[in-house]
Amino acid sequence: MLMTSFLTMLVFSTYKGYNYSNPMMGHSMMLNRLGMMTMTFMLMLLMNSLNMMPLMPGMTLFNNNFNMTSYNLPMMMLMLLLMMSLLVYNMSKQRYDMSSPYYIMMMMTNMMGLMLFPLVNNLMGLYMLMELQSYTLYLLTGLHNRSYNASRASLLYFLMGGMASTMMLVSSYFMYNLTGSTSLNDMSLFYQYINNTSNNMNNLYFDMLLMALMFKMGLAPLHRWSMAVYNYAPTYMTAYMSMVAKLSIMSFMFANLNLFDNYMFMMFFYLSLMMGSFKPLFQMNIKTILAYSGLLNFGYILLSVITFDMSMYIYLMQYTLTHMIMFLSMLATSQYMDKPMSNWSPLMYMHQLKMPNKGLMMCLMLSFFSLMGMPPLPGFYAKLYILIGSISYNYILESLLLMTCSVMATYYYANMIKMLASNFNSSIKSSLDLSSYYMNSSLAYIMSMCTILMITLFIYMPNMLEGLYIITM
Repeated sequence: MLMTSFLTMLVFSTYKGYNYSNPMMGHSMMLNRLGMMTMTFMLMLLMNSLNMMPLMPGMTLFNNNFNMTSYNLPMMMLMLLLMMSLLVYNMSKQRYDMSSPYYIMMMMTNMMGLMLFPLVNNLMGLYMLMELQSYTLYLLTGLHNRSYNASRASLLYFLMGGMASTMMLVSSYFMYNLTGSTSLNDMSLFYQYINNTSNNMNNLYFDMLLMALMFKMGLAPLHRWSMAVYNYAPTYMTAYMSMVAKLSIMSFMFANLNLFDNYMFMMFFYLSLMMGSFKPLFQMNIKTILAYSGLLNFGYILLSVITFDMSMYIYLMQYTLTHMIMFLSMLATSQYMDKPMSNWSPLMYMHQLKMPNKGLMMCLMLSFFSLMGMPPLPGFYAKLYILIGSISYNYILESLLLMTCSVMATYYYANMIKMLASNFNSSIKSSLDLSSYYMNSSLAYIMSMCTILMITLFIYMPNMLEGLYIITM
């Protein structure tokens, strides 16, 4: 369905629009709305796919090249909801307009790789789908090539992603050379057999593959390139690419945890937590702070992956919701800025956190409180369930480190809340028309619904836990 939608929109985008000064921009808004309809229909199909859950542990597709299980479907629906929520911003004209007719088509292509990557059960498919989503992200990052920083971010992303892809190819070559198969199921059985009869050095190639995936995600100590890319890229693209690739890769690792050793996860867990809680204390750039915040939060998620606990789904749900509210608030704040840093990233530094819209300010504050772990917001319950799962598996030191780093991270979240509260400007002093200060209705609607969901999520938490237990039991 994605391929059919992509081809239809590709043909539709070739027709000239009503804007004769820039003909290619004429259908941009229409293409975004058609893309939203396509994603809505896909979400309905995925929800109907939950009916196959009695077929435990799942089913294979296309000659065992893809494996659909109960661990994949919740993540696929979560990625679709994230894309749909971010697409709302481009469905209407904004003050700093970043619409493009090519955006939704590349997003559709990227979605093919994102949705199929958690299902992959073959080394060749693993590499091809990783490259499919990576190359579209390179193009999306440099889509607004009038921005020097966007082109810079795209080139850096391409170079660093190429290194990770090379590591994936090298590890795949050695695994195929040793086993004679490209099926991940066959390799899992092979390594289980030889690990029972010889030393444990045979998982070295899977560790190389895991390191390449962590490189793609930008987790510590392989994280410095991602901070630069997220900082240089346009804010809208930072909101998209800083989440979707990580969700897809994390879902694959969780569903295929038996292939990897825990000590590699432990190394990335420790380093990600320490870097994500310590480095932002010296930053004034909001995008860099939020990039390190993502590093810290995905470090938390690694602990739930190690324990193979369902708290990973709870944490990813709440963090995706919080991440979406934060970046949509940053994009909406650009409506109130007379002197933006650029058309592509109007809000970049903490001293720019000035907004006369009280509702928008409260949404951003609530998202920071959720990241801090303040009850009854969902960030508190997500960390609680991760701690319960890790302590039950006797990961005491890791639980103590999680709590310590969470307390350290509270400082820079609280600092941004302080800047929001102290810089509140109730009077609008601008030569612009007052109507330009009103938020777009569709953006205001999606932000209000997400904020209400974040405030009341604790009410639905028992039902969510029960549903996840039934799906993945």
